[in-house]
Amino acid sequence: MDTPPVPRLVLYLLICVLAGTLVFAAGTSTATFGAYNPQWDGTSDLREHVDNQVEGQIVVDTAAYEAENTTDTIGIILSPTTAYTPNESQRLRNFVEQGGTLLIADDFGSYSNPLLESIGADARFSGLQLRDEQQYYRGPTLPIASNVSETTYTEGVTQLTLNGATAVVPGNATPVVTSSPVAYLDRNSTGNFSPGDKLGAYPVVTIESIGTGQVIAVSDPSLFINSMLTQPDNEAFMTRLTETHSRVLLDYSKAAPLPPVARTLLLLRSSESIQVGAGLVTLSMWLMIRQRTQRRISLGVVFETLIPDTLLSAMPLWLRDLSVTHQPIELNEETLRTVALEKYPEISEPQLRQVITAVLSKRQRGEEDE
Repeated sequence: MDTPPVPRLVLYLLICVLAGTLVFAAGTSTATFGAYNPQWDGTSDLREHVDNQVEGQIVVDTAAYEAENTTDTIGIILSPTTAYTPNESQRLRNFVEQGGTLLIADDFGSYSNPLLESIGADARFSGLQLRDEQQYYRGPTLPIASNVSETTYTEGVTQLTLNGATAVVPGNATPVVTSSPVAYLDRNSTGNFSPGDKLGAYPVVTIESIGTGQVIAVSDPSLFINSMLTQPDNEAFMTRLTETHSRVLLDYSKAAPLPPVARTLLLLRSSESIQVGAGLVTLSMWLMIRQRTQRRISLGVVFETLIPDTLLSAMPLWLRDLSVTHQPIELNEETLRTVALEKYPEISEPQLRQVITAVLSKRQRGEEDE
C-alpha cells in the first residue's frame, strides 16, 4: 500500500492530537470535590482507590440506593450543592434503616443538615469555623484532630488533618474523633480567640445507628480531596471506611455535573440495551470501513468513510486518500455475515440481521446517489 504524502500525514497527526485533547478535556473536571478532577481540590484519588479496591459506583441518581444488598454498602456524600427532594431523602433513609451505612461530610453548606434531619439522624454541622492555635498543620484553620476512639473505622488512625473544618453537634450520636482540648469555634468570625469563644475538644466525626444501619457525620469534606488524602491519617481513615464494605456508592447526585465522557460511560454501564446498541453502531462503522479495503485499513480510508461526501469533495486532493490503491472486496450478505461472526462471535441472529441490513442499505443508497 502506498504511503500517504507528508502533508496528509501531518494532518492526520494533528487531527489525532486534537481528538485526544478533546477527549481528555471531556473526561476531566475542575469542580471542587469532583470525582474526575485530578487537581488539588478534586476527589479523583478517592474514586480511583474505590475502583481498585472494592466494588465502586458513581451515583447520579439516588435510585442506586435501592439495591437489594445494603448491609455491606456505604454511601459517601460530600458537601451537596443542592437539596435532596423528599422522595430522595426517603430513599436514603430506607437505605440506612435496612442496614446501609451513609457518610455525610460537610462544613458550611446549607443542604446537609436538612438531609440529616430527614433521614432521622441527630448529628448536625455547626457551620462555625473550627480553629486550633496549638495543634495544626499549616495554620489554625487546618487543625489536627488527635483524639481518636477505637472503632471499626478508625483502626490504624491516630489523627485526622483538617482543612477549613467546622464541628459536629452530636446530639445522641457518638463522637469518634474530636479536636484537641484547646480548639475553639470562631463564633464572632474574628479569626482569633475572642470573648464568647470556648476552648474544648469538639467532635469532627460522629456515628449513630438508625434502624439496622449507621450514619457517619464528618465535619470536613476536604478531608477526602486529593491534596489532603496525603496528610496523616486521612488516607488510612478513608481506606477503613471503604474496605470495611464490599460496595461503595460515591454519591455525586447533588454535586457539579460529571464530565461528558464520564457520564456517557456511566450510562453505558447502567443499561444493557444501550451497550448492545453501541456495539451495533461500532460494528456497522467497522464493516463500512472494511468494505473499502481488502487487507489493510489506512487512516485515509477511515477519514473518507466517516467524513460526509459533500465535505470530502470540497477538500484539496492532497488531503484525501484517493491516491491509495486498494481493491474493494465483494460486499454481500455472506461476506458481511462471515466478517461479523469473526469479530463478534457472541452476536445474536436478530442483531446480525439488523447490522447486515443497515450496511447493505447504506451501500445501496450510496450507489444510487452516484
